[in-house]
Amino acid sequence: MRNISLFLSAAALIYMSFLMLSKSDHAVSENQYNEPVVFVHGFKGTARSFSSMIARFEERGWGAKALTMNVTRTGRLLVHEGTPLPGKPAFIQVLFENNRASFDDTSHALSSVMQVLKNEYGIERINIVSHSMGGIVTVKFLQELYDPARHPATDKLVTIGSPFDGVAGGRWFTQNTGPAVYDLMPGSPALSKIATGHSRFPAETNVLNIAGTGDQVTPIESALSLKAIIPEKQYSVDIIDDRTIDHSGLHETPIVDEKIGAFFSYK
Repeated sequence: MRNISLFLSAAALIYMSFLMLSKSDHAVSENQYNEPVVFVHGFKGTARSFSSMIARFEERGWGAKALTMNVTRTGRLLVHEGTPLPGKPAFIQVLFENNRASFDDTSHALSSVMQVLKNEYGIERINIVSHSMGGIVTVKFLQELYDPARHPATDKLVTIGSPFDGVAGGRWFTQNTGPAVYDLMPGSPALSKIATGHSRFPAETNVLNIAGTGDQVTPIESALSLKAIIPEKQYSVDIIDDRTIDHSGLHETPIVDEKIGAFFSYK
């Protein structure tokens, strides 16, 4: 219950921390955060989870890291501001210090980050790239917590190796701990709740679901079960047929970069 209460209060704690900053500390010009892309890591994710992908995107000239949003275990938000490239997408990396928390706790933390992006940075619309459990909590946020008055609208969402029907194998459950482990079990109440929330998914959000044949954590069938949650006209899928690319490798391969770049219409 202690962890739940901490994360349920995250919105208030984060917003209060920003109220203590003067507007001049992060004054927002009209085009400073152009076509922002929010990166959401998965279970046990760290800054390394998306750092390589963001660096590769930068090398391609697709944009630059503009913000790193680190949610601490106590719900504080620590923000590092980078330098956006004029006229190019602004990359925003979200880090959850409590990276084994439940779907419910993590989606509330994500909701709080989104509220700050809108209220304090003037960001009205975003795209999202998510890996593994990050895709699940992002869908949960969009189903249950998204409020256009408080959060940026999500135009496009990419899920990479996200186990919407649970992770594979009994050994994974003996090797990992934390509330999210129970949520990631096939048939868990947390996954069932997301599956039954398909009617609440925002009509303006298009989804690219990326899965891989070499993913040893997320079976293809589990990743593709997202299709039942997203309206057909908003859903597309791409399967990476390469058994040398494992679960973590999906966000480390230029093959996936190309899929995301095409989905976001990068040149």
